[in-house]
Amino acid sequence: MTDPIVPLLVFCLWTLALAGVMVLGRSVLVLTGRARADDFPAYRYNPDHFLDRAARAYLNALETLPLFAALILAAYYTNQIDIAIDPAIWILLARIAQSMVHLIGVNHWLVLVRFGFFLVQLVLMAALAWNLLIGWMPY
Repeated sequence: MTDPIVPLLVFCLWTLALAGVMVLGRSVLVLTGRARADDFPAYRYNPDHFLDRAARAYLNALETLPLFAALILAAYYTNQIDIAIDPAIWILLARIAQSMVHLIGVNHWLVLVRFGFFLVQLVLMAALAWNLLIGWMPY
């Protein structure tokens, strides 16, 4: 894979898949009468419930997607695609890993692991932004 647009598109698909898990799960509960349509307030979070964790994993992915997209678009705009591909792949992998850990459960160790994957994303995005800026600036 030599084009950073692929990790960006996979990131989008991953975010959509997380939304799909949440929507499908909630729809099944409502259609089978095990929950009412208004039983899913945005301000309630019970980490013991898989669908609440799925909703939070979706929101976490949604929060970083614009940053990731902006970096990939900046790489294209500044004609620096070559320096974006490796970080883009690692950012995507860290995002998927963070989401998977979130879906598995919530306890002290899982939260630490999840935070570690989030930190990897932030550091890589900051480094990519810096490298794009330095590579674009005329000397």
